Amino acid sequence: MIYINGKWTEGDGSSFSSISPLDNQPIWNGNYASNSQISRAINSAYDAFPDWNKRGLDSRLKIIKRFYSLLEINKDKIKDLIRLETGKENSDSLSEVNASIAKYQNSLNAFHSRTGMSSSSLGENIQITNHKPHGILNVIGPFNFPFHLPNGHITPALIAGNVVIFKPSEHTPLVSELMIKLWDEAGIPNGVMTLLHGSKDVVRSLAKHPKTNGLLFTGGHVAGISLNKLMANYPHKILALELGGNNPLVVWNTRKLKKASSLIFESAFISSGQRCTCARRLILQDSKSSKKIIELIKNKSKSLSYIESSKDYFYGPLISKAAVKSFIDFQDLLIKAGGKVILKGKHVKSKGNYVTPSIIDMTGVTKLIDKEIFGPMIQIKFVTSFPQAISEANNTSFGLSAGLISDKKSFFDSFVNEVSAGIINFNTTTTGASGSAPFGGSGMSGNLRPAGFYAADYCAWPVASVINQNL
Repeated sequence: MIYINGKWTEGDGSSFSSISPLDNQPIWNGNYASNSQISRAINSAYDAFPDWNKRGLDSRLKIIKRFYSLLEINKDKIKDLIRLETGKENSDSLSEVNASIAKYQNSLNAFHSRTGMSSSSLGENIQITNHKPHGILNVIGPFNFPFHLPNGHITPALIAGNVVIFKPSEHTPLVSELMIKLWDEAGIPNGVMTLLHGSKDVVRSLAKHPKTNGLLFTGGHVAGISLNKLMANYPHKILALELGGNNPLVVWNTRKLKKASSLIFESAFISSGQRCTCARRLILQDSKSSKKIIELIKNKSKSLSYIESSKDYFYGPLISKAAVKSFIDFQDLLIKAGGKVILKGKHVKSKGNYVTPSIIDMTGVTKLIDKEIFGPMIQIKFVTSFPQAISEANNTSFGLSAGLISDKKSFFDSFVNEVSAGIINFNTTTTGASGSAPFGGSGMSGNLRPAGFYAADYCAWPVASVINQNL
């Protein structure tokens, strides 16, 4: 179902299905929005924007607060649906719901801190800086955090006074429909929130339409580059790209081998490696202790269970059969390039889209294969000096997250200054991020419009005024 102007209706476009990665069985059938439905959705959003903006912040917050109250009430229902549609294990799904619930206060704090009104004296005059919403913002969501990441755009956009057209991933229509049902129950006015299912053609139609004002995208860098080229024709529209990463994790001069191996394991394999901040490259000091760390990771990987009731159950399946193929194909590519197999990832064919972890030693391989692969895979490189480790960490066109594990803080002081990434962590996982901080990266990881606490920045534009009160 799609949601236009406060009403649910069937899409008139091509049909598609949501397939649960747990067992590859269909759990939802529906249709994309047609061109005429896209036009109708944009027109209703365009008509709704002036009133939503003029309501003022307090009026908007009453509705937004009701939505967040409904998130609390429906926490288990949302968690179970995320589990069913993405395959995430229960604690991972619940963590996403809790992160979504925390987004309200973080977004409100950011609105006041980043885009609220400020004033200062300017001689005999007063200088005031205020912010205005853009209008219609198109939010394009990913499958890996189908509730939290779109919500990270939607909430700050609505607080600022924008209206939103949400196009979710084709893999997660059920989660998106539940989200919009809760907005509807919260009393969101007609046209302020719209849900459209569709492929990249729907995204392009939304982006190009003369009545829309921006595109907030979370997804892969190939799609991001395509959208960046498209939006170059519309410099008056805001574009925020939250893309992927080929993230390095460096371990240097540590005697806490078990702790280090646990952090590496979680960084690389949490959510089946389907987080954009997962560690993809492990850079190690060429030493006996580093080889011990690899053995610890290898043994822990082998002990994983795919039975949820097991204490060793850690992650769920990949999102689709195509994702499994991409995972296996990329592993084969690394091996063909000269990579040495430490642990070969395999498809657990009796269980949906589950795969086992992959660990490939790429030391000495000169061919650079700089690609983000969504899956539980880590490439290893041994180096002999810390400057070499930093150089290897920067040997990528991406720049989303990076991490250092070390007993000496002085190494991190150099690391954080010299490594190019938007998230640089010390003695914790590469996936650790806070909603009260910016979330984004450099290079091919985005267009320097970070989300998280800084999402407020791309949801409103500044207006500067000089006021003479003595005329």
